[in-house]
Amino acid sequence: MPRSVVVGVDGSPESLAALDWAAEEAAGRGVGLKVVLAWPSVVTPLSVLGSVDLARRQADVTLREAELRVRERWPELGVQAVQVPHEPVRALVDEASGAEEPDGEPAELLVLGSRGLGAVAGFLVGSVSQRVLAKVDCPVVLVRRGEDGEAEGGAVGREVVAGVDPFDGADEVLAHAFEVAERRGLPLRAVYSWTLPATYQYAGIAASVDVTGEMLVYAKGELARVVQPWRRKHPGVTVVEEAVNARPAKVLADRAADAELVVIGRRVRRSPLGAHIGAVAHAVLHHVPSPVAVVPYERQDAKQQEQEQEQEAGDE
Repeated sequence: MPRSVVVGVDGSPESLAALDWAAEEAAGRGVGLKVVLAWPSVVTPLSVLGSVDLARRQADVTLREAELRVRERWPELGVQAVQVPHEPVRALVDEASGAEEPDGEPAELLVLGSRGLGAVAGFLVGSVSQRVLAKVDCPVVLVRRGEDGEAEGGAVGREVVAGVDPFDGADEVLAHAFEVAERRGLPLRAVYSWTLPATYQYAGIAASVDVTGEMLVYAKGELARVVQPWRRKHPGVTVVEEAVNARPAKVLADRAADAELVVIGRRVRRSPLGAHIGAVAHAVLHHVPSPVAVVPYERQDAKQQEQEQEQEAGDE
């Protein structure tokens, strides 16, 4: 199957909001939609006490209803609905990577639902979402359900907000954000936020010297440096560059009020130990009500090493 947008469903209102968002995104990209249900995810106490067949029937009904929902709303969209007899994390990771088919292509995007706890609490990022985020190599969009049952945020005519670190993963984040902004005809807000180390405040350095002012000038210059190449590639996108001396997660949560999509980066960590979702990304996922795209990227030195190895292999 050609590259597609993959969405995980389990019959919950959150997954249906994700389904609608994914279908609209696939239609906009001109690719197919693959709806994935890992049938153990819909097992209930009744099915456990009853039979595995009952669980399978539940999964069949849930998947058929999801497919029908898409076909009724987006009749021209190519849809493939699959039921996978694995636990959700394995099923979603395999489908996103294309591993389930002999000649399968990686997904362009993986879309998951997130359970909201209200405007204050924001996202409750479940263990499935966190584990999937840590394992997949494609961008993942987490969609929260609004009070009307549709995806929260995402009002047409607003903007795409990109959280940019000029020194780490900027190109991957900006590539995704510019592509979305151009396709949807939206302006793009590129935000770089930082905080001074606490030692500056304790030592009185920030008060005696205009460190914040100097850092702001420097930050604006670095943000402009990484954004400029993408401006040239997408001249039709209106861009606002914003450098702010504040906590990144709070700034992005504030800007998300006018965002159709918030785009952030996640450094790929190959080690099985330690956290695989950075502190900023985790906080953004917890507090931002709009759909959030998490774009994986390799550390710059790791990418350079990989490119050098590929070049050496080619020379041989």
